[in-house]
Amino acid sequence: MNKRTVLVALLVVLLVGGAIAYRLYHTGVPQAAERTADVSVPAEELFQAFQTDEVAAGQRFNDKVVSVTGTVRDILREKDGRTTVTLESGDPLGGIVCEFAPGTDPGCTTGEKASIKGFCAGFNLDVLLQRCAKSE
Repeated sequence: MNKRTVLVALLVVLLVGGAIAYRLYHTGVPQAAERTADVSVPAEELFQAFQTDEVAAGQRFNDKVVSVTGTVRDILREKDGRTTVTLESGDPLGGIVCEFAPGTDPGCTTGEKASIKGFCAGFNLDVLLQRCAKSE
């Protein structure tokens, strides 16, 4: 191989690599608002599934878009603009915690029934849904 062929091949590899890196860098994190729910479940049932068998519930729900319906226990607005909505679970010590991105309005009030969808991130005393949106 001569120097010119090696140089052209190297240039092609660099251009393709740069295009891939650019695309990956500018691809945003998926939001639940852009996706349809994989699973729809009442809040009490979702919480009970994780309390009963966390491993089986994790396999069923984790990393999926889950639509949850329940009564709003609490709405917390953080200083950084994020909003967290907690749905009743039937257990006074745990709930379904739904995190909304900064500037996103959850469209619900305390005490009312709400349907929220988000990416299930597992269980740690509460079931956590991330990148949430109001479910239709």
